[in-house]
Amino acid sequence: MTNRAEARISLEAIKSNALNVMALLNGGCRMLAVVKADAYGHGAVPVAKALYGIGVRNFAVATATEGAELRAAGVEGDILVLGKTPVEERDILAEHRLCQTCDSAEYAEAIVKDGAPHIHIKVDTGMSRLGFYCHDVKDVDLCASQISPVFNIPNIKVEGIFTHFAVADESDEECAVFTKKQFAAFKGVTDKLTSLGFDIGLRHCCNSAATIRYPEMHLDMVRQGIGLYGLERSVPDFPFTPAMTLCARVAAVGELQSEDTVSYGRTYKADRPVRRAVISLGYADGMPRLLSGRYSITVRGKKVPIIGRICMDMFMVDVSDIECHEGDMAVIFGKGGEVSEMADIIGTINYELVCGITRRVPRIYEE
Repeated sequence: MTNRAEARISLEAIKSNALNVMALLNGGCRMLAVVKADAYGHGAVPVAKALYGIGVRNFAVATATEGAELRAAGVEGDILVLGKTPVEERDILAEHRLCQTCDSAEYAEAIVKDGAPHIHIKVDTGMSRLGFYCHDVKDVDLCASQISPVFNIPNIKVEGIFTHFAVADESDEECAVFTKKQFAAFKGVTDKLTSLGFDIGLRHCCNSAATIRYPEMHLDMVRQGIGLYGLERSVPDFPFTPAMTLCARVAAVGELQSEDTVSYGRTYKADRPVRRAVISLGYADGMPRLLSGRYSITVRGKKVPIIGRICMDMFMVDVSDIECHEGDMAVIFGKGGEVSEMADIIGTINYELVCGITRRVPRIYEE
């Protein structure tokens, strides 16, 4: 490798993950590809274009700016902004033909005045985030009455309505009950609005895990985020393939004597002669400092442990038991799903780690 570090992205893996999910859907159900946060660190533009090439026509981002970046790069299809765009930025919605999530009639009216008239209505069925409140079927009538005025706003076009499951990726019975409760509340709202004569557009509620676990909840569209990138862990039997491999160059190799210490704080002390390699990656690249002394990377096919604290731009490993040379490639994580192991060690989720790989790490795309 020629870069000090790089994230190798398999577009073929992403397309394969998408096609495997699409094979589960009936003919009338679409897949919406969630490419927010730069496609979870994988690169929103190349990912969206690759998915468009296999027939995906619906995309989701978190902000209007993310949507504008896709349009500027020539990405076609429908783009839904999942977050709440400030009213002051409503012109971005119109200019780039973006669809906006709406959580109140007042907000819908405010962004439509000279912004985009295309929206998806968000229903809060238990996530307690954005949306019209409907945490139980007993809330359906009131929720529907609060949504109804949206359809009377001049020039507005409701293209869809959705909710977000809170624990669909958890396997215990209590979580399954809660997911079914959320679905019942959402379905109650959509049925009520339809009975009142409103065209509610596309109904969607399933995330990556729910798409596989709850096929009866697919409705008109399912959303795929972490599953696209092969990191959905709650359905281990489904053929998801991790798409990102994070690599870094060995910058130097040297010898340490017994009693020598390593890195800031001198947290590691050698109890024997040690051959040490310096890896060209640090927390400014997205390598969590909390992994210091707690994780092993792969060099020449062998696991080698991190020694001492991870620095801003590099960290050290013990290569005493392997052949290792300056310029060798070290694999931090890859298709074996090691990023999930990293996440477990520091008590977070793999989403956070792949999203946290910074822009100074080049993305290298492989078909």
